[in-house]
Amino acid sequence: MFLVGLSGGIASGKSTVVAVLRELGCAVIDADVIAREVVQPHLKAYQQIVRYFGPEILLESREINREALGNIIFSQPEKRRLLNAITHPEIQKEMLKQVLKYFVLGHRYVILDIPLLFETRTLTRFMKHTVLVYCDPQTQLARLRRRNGLSQAEAEARVASQLPLDEKRRMATHIIDNSGDRESTRQQLFSKGLDFQV
Repeated sequence: MFLVGLSGGIASGKSTVVAVLRELGCAVIDADVIAREVVQPHLKAYQQIVRYFGPEILLESREINREALGNIIFSQPEKRRLLNAITHPEIQKEMLKQVLKYFVLGHRYVILDIPLLFETRTLTRFMKHTVLVYCDPQTQLARLRRRNGLSQAEAEARVASQLPLDEKRRMATHIIDNSGDRESTRQQLFSKGLDFQV
C-alpha cells in the first residue's frame, strides 16, 4: 500500500476532486474532518485550545466557535502557529489509525486529503504522489468570498495565510486545474491517468 497526498488552496475546489475520487471508490482520509473531531469538548486538544485562546471562543454549547477562532488565527500568524502545534499531532495520530485500517482492509493506496500538506512539509516525505488542486487566483478569491461571505480584504488575508498556489504547483507531482466546471475537473482525473498505478 502507498499514500497519495492531496492538497490545494482555500476555495480551490479540493472538495470537488475528493467527491469524484470517492465516487470512484477511492479510500480517502479527510484531515479537515479529523481536525473537527479532535477538538471536541473534553479531548486534549480542546482543553489546550480553551486554555490558550480563552473561553470567548466557545459557543453556548461549549463547542469551539470555528468562525471566532478562524478570525483570530487568520489575522495573527503566531496564534495560527500555536493552534497548529496543538492540533497537528492529534490529527496525525488519528490519520495513522485510519491508514492502518485501510491497510488491513487491503487497499492498494490511500488518499490523504491534507489542506496544509505543502505548508507543513512534515508528511510529504511519506507520500508516493502529491496532487495539487489548482485554480487561478481570481477564481480562488471569488469562490472564497461567495462561499464564506467575506470582504475582499478578509478573503485576501485568508489566501495569504497559505503558501501561494503557484509555489505549491512546483512541489506537487500531479496538478488538477479546477478553474473550470466539475466535468472538466472530472475529465482531468481520467485523462491524466491519476489512477496511481505503482
